[in-house]
Amino acid sequence: MDQEEIKQFFKNTFNTVADGYDSAALRFFPESAARLPSYLGLKGNEHVLDIATGTGAAATALAAALPDGRVTGIDFSEKMLGRAGRKIAEQGLTNVDLHEMDMQKIGFPDRYFDAASCCFALFFIEDMEEQLRHIASKVRKGGKVIITSFYETSFSPPVEMFFSCLQRYGIEPPSLTWKRVATEDKCISLFENAALKGISVNLVDGGYSLSSPEEWWQIVWNAGFRGLVEQLGDDLPAFKKELGAEIAKLADSEGIRMEMGIFYSVGMV
Repeated sequence: MDQEEIKQFFKNTFNTVADGYDSAALRFFPESAARLPSYLGLKGNEHVLDIATGTGAAATALAAALPDGRVTGIDFSEKMLGRAGRKIAEQGLTNVDLHEMDMQKIGFPDRYFDAASCCFALFFIEDMEEQLRHIASKVRKGGKVIITSFYETSFSPPVEMFFSCLQRYGIEPPSLTWKRVATEDKCISLFENAALKGISVNLVDGGYSLSSPEEWWQIVWNAGFRGLVEQLGDDLPAFKKELGAEIAKLADSEGIRMEMGIFYSVGMV
């Protein structure tokens, strides 16, 4: 696929999974978002751009820390934005606005924002350095950009069983895009090459125990893995049953442990 086809594939995927994206199994999204304000050192009056805002986990966490400020969230998935809008309304937030927009073509003036965040999305772009420079161009001099990404062992050990099971059904797992920025050195190099300064990279252990194999399936079905299992067609029920039996073997008295290391990479424009 060329780049436009890849972009359309991801857009279709996120439109498809939007309704289940806020499931409890994917709780690392809101839990990690809650740490964003402290890493950005917000005073409370800033205007923050949230790129690939999804269903609004980061936007709402940032907005709550900005009593005199504002969050502008952008995403290319209209269904994700629909869920974000409902969430914002339910929380009574009046300092968030949402725009359907391609993060590779951010339609705001340069140096327009005080800070920017991009959570678990930069790695979907082939040229991450150029994308990070594009994001940074929208932030005033001295402002901060924060990127969250997964540590290299995130989603383990269930993800290894998932990929092995896929192979037995004739589907070769793709290269994981998030592995491209899954170590501290890679995060630092990315920010240095994008000409950001004062770089800091913090790794937080956000791992947790899933209550059952069904919770792992919720991660598969309601996030980026969805496109893989949809290729199974009529084999999907058998695959789900076989995978569930294997995942169940990982259970201990606390459930099924899943690693979830999260990098918070911050740089100054």
